[in-house]
Amino acid sequence: MLGALVLAVVGVAGTALFVATNEEPLAPKPDIPLDAWVPYWTLDDALPDFDRRGGSMREVSPFWFTAVGVDEIAVDANASVEATDAFMEAARGADVAVVPSIVDLLPAGEMAAILAAPATRARHVQAIRRFAADGDYDGIDIDYEQFAFADGRDTWAATRPNWVAFIVELGAALRADGRTLAVSIPPVYDAGQTSESGFWVYDYGAIVDHVDRIRIMTYDFSVGEPGPIAPLDWVETAINGAIEATGSPDKLVLGLPAYGRNWVIATAGTCPVDAPGRTSVTARSVDDLLDRRSALPTRVDETGEWTFDYELEVADETGSCVQTRRVHYVDGDGIRQRMDLAREYRLDGVALWALGFEDDAVWEQILPNVADPLAPTSTD
Repeated sequence: MLGALVLAVVGVAGTALFVATNEEPLAPKPDIPLDAWVPYWTLDDALPDFDRRGGSMREVSPFWFTAVGVDEIAVDANASVEATDAFMEAARGADVAVVPSIVDLLPAGEMAAILAAPATRARHVQAIRRFAADGDYDGIDIDYEQFAFADGRDTWAATRPNWVAFIVELGAALRADGRTLAVSIPPVYDAGQTSESGFWVYDYGAIVDHVDRIRIMTYDFSVGEPGPIAPLDWVETAINGAIEATGSPDKLVLGLPAYGRNWVIATAGTCPVDAPGRTSVTARSVDDLLDRRSALPTRVDETGEWTFDYELEVADETGSCVQTRRVHYVDGDGIRQRMDLAREYRLDGVALWALGFEDDAVWEQILPNVADPLAPTSTD
């Protein structure tokens, strides 16, 4: 499944990088730093290309570690040991920093309670510090989303200062060990604390001096109802809000969605009990869906995305129906438009959600002046 990891010989802007030595050339870097999350469920797609892609990134964040309590960081039970080990081995051999993401999957309110008490907060900081040291990682990415999406806005005022204290203490502990700290958090739209301010529980302004990067999760604009994934005007609003809250673009990293969603918008008949509901597509998989459903996508210039509808017949012994389904997704050109915004606002970089979702068209936009990494180049 994994195959041999072969370092690529790459030409940049028509000039061969390879020289006649025994050392393979390094992978090219884009003109803006590129980070990427690497979920365990994308490894079958991410690993075969990692030899020629991995070195183009600044940081990769393995996405299969969870905080399961005050003192323990665990591997997601669904993650393949073989695949995750293979990825770690490949990442260690590439010119890229390994910065694992730690996700809060505790029940609603539990992480907030851990951070609220100085003693348990300190224990949790030390658990993360041990985890980073044991794995000899370059840094840590904290992705604690339960505050935003499970705990309720009525808890934010109480959680906000405890979150800041946690980041201050964790940042100091990791820096003392020579490691970095990133946080992956939903967007804010201004520096206030109103219903129009976005996810102000995370207090961008108070944490910015204590982290190396703030990765803005500029995606999932539409989840429950059909709509764009990351419309360009909303992305720009999030950038401006983060700059206002932090006072500078210097540590801000823009999230790039290489995916889409697929919703049911109408149903005729009585569907089976296990009929599909909302599903996902990726830049890598959407062309196959278009072919199978004979669908014609339409580009929406205003959002910088594509959309299409199709019909799906679903039947078994429990029922039969026809679903009308609608898809919105971001392609390679949409990735470029969002990278252009990051360049325009002089952000610290971009972060791909996620490695394994993308296809060659996405990489052609990330590295537009790089020849095919698999094509032979002259050694003269």
